[in-house]
Amino acid sequence: MHKKLKLIALALSVTASSSFADEIEKITVHGLQHQDDGTYTNVYLGSDVTVISNEMIQSAGGVDINKILSQFVPGLFANGRAGRHTDTDYSLQGSRPQDILWLLDGNRLNNRLYGSTYTDSINPMMIERIEVIKGSQSVLFGSEAIAGVINIITKSYQGSDAGELSLAADTLPSYDLSGFVSSEIDSVQLTLAASSSQSEGYALWPDEEYSPTAVLDKERGYQMNNLNAKLRWSLSDAQQLTVFAQYSDGLLERPLAYDAILSENDRKQTIAYADWQLQASQQLLLQAKVNYQHWDSSYSEITQDEKGNVEVTYWQEYWGFKDLGATVSANYQTKAGSQWVLGGQYEEYEGADEVMLFTAEKDHSYSLFSQYQPKIDALPDTQISVGARVNRLANDETVWVGNLALTHDIAQNLQLKTNLGNGYRQPTASELHSQVGTLGNADLVAETSKSINFGLHYQDDISLTVDGYWRSVDNLIEPRALSEVEFIYDNLDARVESYGIDLHLVTELSSQLLMELSGSYASAERQDTGEQIERVPEYTGFAKLSYDVNDDIAAWVSGQYVGEFVDYGLIAGDYLLANIGIQAWITEQQDQQLSLTIDNLFDSEVTQSIFKHGHKAQYPIASLGAPRTVQLQYRYLF
Repeated sequence: MHKKLKLIALALSVTASSSFADEIEKITVHGLQHQDDGTYTNVYLGSDVTVISNEMIQSAGGVDINKILSQFVPGLFANGRAGRHTDTDYSLQGSRPQDILWLLDGNRLNNRLYGSTYTDSINPMMIERIEVIKGSQSVLFGSEAIAGVINIITKSYQGSDAGELSLAADTLPSYDLSGFVSSEIDSVQLTLAASSSQSEGYALWPDEEYSPTAVLDKERGYQMNNLNAKLRWSLSDAQQLTVFAQYSDGLLERPLAYDAILSENDRKQTIAYADWQLQASQQLLLQAKVNYQHWDSSYSEITQDEKGNVEVTYWQEYWGFKDLGATVSANYQTKAGSQWVLGGQYEEYEGADEVMLFTAEKDHSYSLFSQYQPKIDALPDTQISVGARVNRLANDETVWVGNLALTHDIAQNLQLKTNLGNGYRQPTASELHSQVGTLGNADLVAETSKSINFGLHYQDDISLTVDGYWRSVDNLIEPRALSEVEFIYDNLDARVESYGIDLHLVTELSSQLLMELSGSYASAERQDTGEQIERVPEYTGFAKLSYDVNDDIAAWVSGQYVGEFVDYGLIAGDYLLANIGIQAWITEQQDQQLSLTIDNLFDSEVTQSIFKHGHKAQYPIASLGAPRTVQLQYRYLF
């Protein structure tokens, strides 16, 4: 089998502790080393992990993170409600979007304004890999890590000077230009990246759903530019400092089906962190991190009714936030081989939304955490970790969480993994303070959860992973009726119970042909109503055939199924999309590459989501997915 295909197969089904596959590194620490911007290696223990490599990102077209995640992560539903650079519904193993914690190089991205994150401003050119770790991870990462963690890891210096330019265009039409360079000067390693994206977009709704004034601009377009810099400085043989900064500037249309002349967000975002690590000894690694995120966005909306009356509903109305966090930790390995992680975390937040009429004054939260991984000589094929975390939230609420994980090599080719834990999600600023729509409630307390993941992984001529799970989220923060027309957020006496299974198979059909199959079932019911929660499909599936013509040319065909789900009370989903692609190195040095992809090959008209304006009491409308889209990408590596 071609080496590249084998690496893809392994990356798709990474296990973090495996003695039965030479290609998969067994994480048994023999002397601690600097972290490489990834999650703590302890987190992998007992968890189903998918690692999406840079090569896999390029094979998927390389410009849309949601498309990349949907292809390569069984059990993850990533649904951009209006294409790229828009609100996205995420569900990991039947979770709600707010149950997933997003990280950038191990630093928190989720904001406390609405509890979500926007991955669209991360330049895919800057991504080295994406780690998706399923199961509760609240002990090490805190709030929102109920269903799992998605860690986007940016490129660092790879041992030699390098660079890349990329130009992509598609038939919507959209254009993406990006590039990066990486170099080392004495003890400093530097990586710079920049990107610019723009699109005219596509019409989200059938012509008959647009009001006469809204049809003047039916396509939903966007512009997004960003600049990244990452510096790693070896202060000595024992310590290093990594500094990262990204600035993004975007103008994103938010079209309305009824009466809209203009509806758009003007967004500016800064993400930065500093990470200092000291190798105090072969057994002790000390780490201190500071992360910062600043979001400034202005929303404008102008409408015109059928009589010609113009209303400036909003004009440059601000919504934004500032997040500041700091983490200190010590990773210590005993002489017997056991390992401790001890740490503390501080978070500071403030935000405001002039559209929803609230201001969140600065608040603080504190946490202490610990995780222990004993080395048990009597159980050489078993690894265990146990951990706990105590959180002091902004409203003086105290929350305790714990975790127990196990990985066991049943046989040479078969491995068992299980992860048992609980988690929490603290209230968002909008849930606490909003004055438009559902009212905020300053007396809210955190949601809590319990979960278990149980999986088997088989690795031989085929790679097969089966991961089952059960999760319960209690103390739900949801609207409660005060009257027929007025609602308030409250901790309801209700819970969401989720259970399901993910299946993932990767196998070589011949020396040149690789097949990947995955499927997921997710039951996520409100126990008081017995209904599946909105925006979570019960069934999803993915299939892909990759064919290596030779060392220079590779082709693939894929199909993706999304089962039906409820959105604003209507049915969406229940569609199958086919995609094809081909990549070819066009020089002997393999430094120039052309890629052609066709998404939605048969131009299927699908209901991707349901639209309902947040500030108007108008009827919901089915939103369409993108039509057949042909993309051509050119890459130059130097």
